[in-house]
Amino acid sequence: MSIYWLAPLASLATLLGGWGVVRFLQGRAQFMRLLSGVAAGYLLSVTVVRIIPECLEDSRGGEHNALWILAGYLLVHIMEHGITLHFHYGEETHKDGSPLSGVLALVGLSLHSLMDGVAIAAALSTHSNLGPLVVLGILFHRIPEGGTIASIFLVRGFGNRGALMAAGTLALAALVGSAGQSMLNLPTGPILGLTAGLALYVASSDLLPEVQKVSGLRSTVALLSGVGIFLLSARLLPHQH
Repeated sequence: MSIYWLAPLASLATLLGGWGVVRFLQGRAQFMRLLSGVAAGYLLSVTVVRIIPECLEDSRGGEHNALWILAGYLLVHIMEHGITLHFHYGEETHKDGSPLSGVLALVGLSLHSLMDGVAIAAALSTHSNLGPLVVLGILFHRIPEGGTIASIFLVRGFGNRGALMAAGTLALAALVGSAGQSMLNLPTGPILGLTAGLALYVASSDLLPEVQKVSGLRSTVALLSGVGIFLLSARLLPHQH
C-alpha cells in the first residue's frame, strides 16, 4: 500500500516547488541552485550505490540491463535537446522566449515526470529499501523541477495561475506513471536501468551545472549535503533483498 502515499508525496513536491517560486522565490535563483546541488549529490549517490547494483543483480536481465542504463541516459538527452528547448533553473531571470517555448518545456518535463512515476513503482516492487530511497531522491529533484516549470511559465506571460497549473501537470504525470507501472507490471530490471540512466543525466547535466554557478564553497557544501542525506537514509533503512 506504500505506493498509494509515496507516489503522491513525490508529486506534491512538484507542486511545492511551483508554489514556492510563485509565492516566495521569484528572482531568487541562487536558492534553487543550491537546492539543485543537494538533489544532485543525493541522486548520484543513490544511483551509483543502490540503483545500478540492483539493476545488474536482477536475475531476469543481469548485465543486459546495463544497456537500459545507457538507453535511459540517451533518452533524457533526446527529450531535452530534441523534443523541447533546453531549460535551466532561474529561468525567470531571462525575458526572451515565446509562450510556445514554455509549452515545449512543459512537454519535456512531463515526460520526465512520467518516468519518475514509473521509477517509483518499479523501485517499490523490489521488496528492499530501494523504494523509499528512490522516492526521496525523486522528491528532492522534483521540488526544483516544479520551480523550473513555474518560473518558465511566469516569464512567458502565463501568470501565477498558469505557473501553478503547469506544476500541477507535472505532478499528475508522475501519478500516471506510477499507476501505469503498477497496472502493467513492466520488467523491474529494465525499468531500474532506465531510472539509473535518467538519474545520472539529471544529476550530472541538469543539476550539477546549476549549483556550480554559485561561487565559493556553498556549491560543494550543497553537493556533499545531498551525499550525506543519502548515507544517513541508507543507514536508517536496512537493506534487504
